[in-house]
Amino acid sequence: MKLIRDFVVLLSCLMVGKGMAALLPFAFPGSILGLLLLFFLLSTQLLPLSWIHDGGQLILRHMALLFIPVAVGLLGYTDLLSDGLGLIISSALSGLVLILLVVGRLYQRMLS
Repeated sequence: MKLIRDFVVLLSCLMVGKGMAALLPFAFPGSILGLLLLFFLLSTQLLPLSWIHDGGQLILRHMALLFIPVAVGLLGYTDLLSDGLGLIISSALSGLVLILLVVGRLYQRMLS
């Protein structure tokens, strides 16, 4: 019964986020708004962590299974992916380096 409550709370945040996204005059992912809502509720302690802990742990434990359909779907686009492989790799590496530099710089500023 506890897992059902956990999933209902998580799905409620997702559905409210999707509803908010539908009301916005610009495109924004509803799932991100739902996560921000969940973060707000947890950080203000309006929603106790115990209400979503077990359900969240279950989802995280089986996260790899949730990505299998995405990986299988990508197999249909191997020709397109192989054409842009260099661009994909260079974008990923440059993004990683940029993130590391920004986070490192922010951390240095926080220490001084």
